[in-house]
Amino acid sequence: MKSPLNRMTVYPSDLQKITGRSERTCQRIINKIKDMFGLGKQQLVTVHQASEYLGIPVSDMYSFMR
Repeated sequence: MKSPLNRMTVYPSDLQKITGRSERTCQRIINKIKDMFGLGKQQLVTVHQASEYLGIPVSDMYSFMR
């Protein structure tokens, strides 16, 4: 599936739109996703990784990120 945004990474502001939680809480979620996938501090979280962690289909993730 091609991304309608031409972007593969997720940021706390995207998670805010998806979850309705605060920016700081979304930063913590990003860190938990990084821990789950063994990512380093400077590595980015992909939409697919966030989708798997949150249990939300990728297509729904992209619709919120528009």
